[in-house]
Amino acid sequence: MHEIIAAANVLLPLLYLVTWGAYLWLFLTNRDALRLWSRRLLDFTVLVHVATVVLRTVAQGRLPMSTTLEFLSLLALALMMIYAVIEHRLDVRQTGFLVTGLALIMQVCASAIANGGQITDPLLEDPGYAGHALLVVLAYAALSLSFLYAILYLLQIRQLSRKQFGLFFRRMPPLETLERMSVGAAKLGVPLLFGSLCLGHLWLYSLADRVDPQTAATLTPFDPKILASWVIFLGYAAGLVGHRWWGWRGRRMNVLAIAAYLVVIATMSVIDYIFPSFHDFTQGGGV
Repeated sequence: MHEIIAAANVLLPLLYLVTWGAYLWLFLTNRDALRLWSRRLLDFTVLVHVATVVLRTVAQGRLPMSTTLEFLSLLALALMMIYAVIEHRLDVRQTGFLVTGLALIMQVCASAIANGGQITDPLLEDPGYAGHALLVVLAYAALSLSFLYAILYLLQIRQLSRKQFGLFFRRMPPLETLERMSVGAAKLGVPLLFGSLCLGHLWLYSLADRVDPQTAATLTPFDPKILASWVIFLGYAAGLVGHRWWGWRGRRMNVLAIAAYLVVIATMSVIDYIFPSFHDFTQGGGV
């Protein structure tokens, strides 16, 4: 099994590179044949990566995301999966080279230093943690894509106002489609984030009965990251309500998507830097 994992570690960045190349060539040439092959390559790459994650989980006895490099690899997979769903729903492939390019960078970094420091905290073997963590990664991947499409929307608005109709402008989807992609990504991210929070709370309470008293004392639903995640969930949910019933459209909606994501990044960065949290695995003693 270790030989298969080692081979997959070499194969994955190559598959990501070929997939990105197909989407980039599609963007540059707009050939119909590439529309089919780019999607097939995307699906195949995702399937191979999922199989690799399953094999590594079985071999290591835990979900492979306890180090920064493992997290990067899972985030690359999550971006590809969320993008595949959006592409399938809207049948829009013009932005694929951007998403697959970002995922390629992450996967190359993860594969290049695959044997970096491993953390073997036994709590990482808990299935409840695995489910919670996977939902978190998928949720933030979706919100990241919502941010990306909102940026593209504003770039198109700017080029339109300046009458700059170059290749990028001509190849990008219409403004309405970009907004649908941004909102669609948020619609995927919000329920995923809610599911991760609910599963996280259930795991938290069940875990308290299975650890030593000192560790159990650190487990609290008032952890800064948990509270911040609920605020993020409510903020994005309010944005979707505003889009659905209050007429939040166009520039306003996309500016809100960008601002919300920047607040998320800033908030989580401050919490990681200032507040202690049982979510920290970097010292091998987190939960």
